[in-house]
Amino acid sequence: MQVLLETCPHVDYGDLKMVQSVRLNDQEQEALRKKAVELNKILIQKGQQPIRDSELVHILIEQGIEFIEVGASGNVIIPK
Repeated sequence: MQVLLETCPHVDYGDLKMVQSVRLNDQEQEALRKKAVELNKILIQKGQQPIRDSELVHILIEQGIEFIEVGASGNVIIPK
């Protein structure tokens, strides 16, 4: 599965080109699918519309981006 964030392959930010599509490996696809199923069951119970996998990716980026940091060992992490 390829998650497309936009239809254009790149956005021009001066000299910096921002990638707008991400290829997920099999494990990432399965983890995303499982989480979407889990969340959609709850949303449906609450009378809400289910979300697509691609919507979940956007939510992860929009709400999680501010929490990403470089850990003490130099790894990029999202602390719990």
